[in-house]
Amino acid sequence: MKKIFQVDFVRFCLVGAIGFVINFVLLTILYKVLHIHLFIAQLIAGEIALFSNFLMHHNWTYKHKKVKKTIPSLLWQFHVTSWIAIVGSALMVSGGVRYLHLHYFTALVLSSAVALLWNFGWSKLVIWKHHHDPQINTATEKI
Repeated sequence: MKKIFQVDFVRFCLVGAIGFVINFVLLTILYKVLHIHLFIAQLIAGEIALFSNFLMHHNWTYKHKKVKKTIPSLLWQFHVTSWIAIVGSALMVSGGVRYLHLHYFTALVLSSAVALLWNFGWSKLVIWKHHHDPQINTATEKI
């Protein structure tokens, strides 16, 4: 069981699940309690969940990656690539509610599923891309 939590995709999904809960709770507060327009509420909730996800990915999901980027650079790349998913999610959630008459939770689940592969691909293959350091012995890397 311990081995499965060492797999980047499993960790990414666990962080994403936490981010989803943060997003949903904030969306509910902003939309249902404070009566902020659904599209704007989802942008705000998504942005806060995005930052939370960045912190968890950097400190857990991809902690083992050797990247030659500063934290501000990683945050900027993560933010820019993920914002495409956030705007898409806001459009899908508000459009799903308005035109398909979905409950906002259902629309959020569907939009999150679509964003999952986009975000994982960019995170693993571009943002936290492993850089091999030829000065480090490969036997030491496995320790």
